Amino acid sequence: MKHLLAVLLVSFVSGSMAQSFPTRPLRLVATSTPGSPVDIYARAISDVLAKSMGQPVVVDNRAGAGGTLAAAYVLGAENDGHVALVNTSAHVIAPFVYSGLTFDMLRDFSGIGPIALLPNVLIVAPQRRWKSLQDLIDAARAKPGGYTYATGGSGTGTHMSAERFRLRAALDAVQVPYKGSPEILSEIISGRVDWSFVPLSTVVGHIRDGRIPALALSAEHRSPQLPELPTLTEAGLDNADFPFWVGMFVPVKTPAAARRRLYEETTRAMQQADVRERLTKAGAEIVFMTPDAFDTYVKAQADIASVIVKAANIRAN
Repeated sequence: MKHLLAVLLVSFVSGSMAQSFPTRPLRLVATSTPGSPVDIYARAISDVLAKSMGQPVVVDNRAGAGGTLAAAYVLGAENDGHVALVNTSAHVIAPFVYSGLTFDMLRDFSGIGPIALLPNVLIVAPQRRWKSLQDLIDAARAKPGGYTYATGGSGTGTHMSAERFRLRAALDAVQVPYKGSPEILSEIISGRVDWSFVPLSTVVGHIRDGRIPALALSAEHRSPQLPELPTLTEAGLDNADFPFWVGMFVPVKTPAAARRRLYEETTRAMQQADVRERLTKAGAEIVFMTPDAFDTYVKAQADIASVIVKAANIRAN
């Protein structure tokens, strides 16, 4: 009987905590600048969360150092669920490229769930006249070190996509880092660099109007935005993807009831038609996972990231 009462008491307290959370405004700490995918996706759900949770929800942009600046801020706040981290796949890259961190991105955070998946697309300079993925691979293998690929900088999602592809295809090429996609697109169009992986949403217009050729999509399946574009696997190169995703995390010490409420309300928000429309217009594929499933996915992605970082000898800028 005492055991039963204890179980009932724990259940009652847990339920009460879930209902009482949040008790003050929430802060979604985004790891990149306003207007970036992570910022857009955080803002897409913030207003809905504010209504459903009965508290204001503020998006706080703290860009820099591969998401580690924002992560440090979140860990330094009270770990009660009121301050959450909205990070990209950089979450699984940073531990392997930034030395001297006083915390562990993987051990010290728990996942709430993914918000969106943003496929990267392999684009090439029009001057190369490559019509297929195999054309690029054949040309690069025939001229080791003779071609260049653009990235958003060491350890970024575009860099990891490019390196996994390069390693899987056994290519020797020269990385040229830039600040972001706008610069990369300009360099690709001019022919000053030969190929790159960039987020689909940043280049889909150029692909449709024929200004930039695209050879393959780094994703599990084709995108409705460009249904004719094959995935890397369909184009003949499997196990070459490094997905770019955006997800929500809280410190591992966050009470389970707060984590559960954040998961439930975030899932409901992403199921609303206006939120889904806003996310898909921004080039996102909406993905649903339970917190446990998301943690498992993040761990698997971290394992892949560690291999890429070591094989390509990637270091932070």
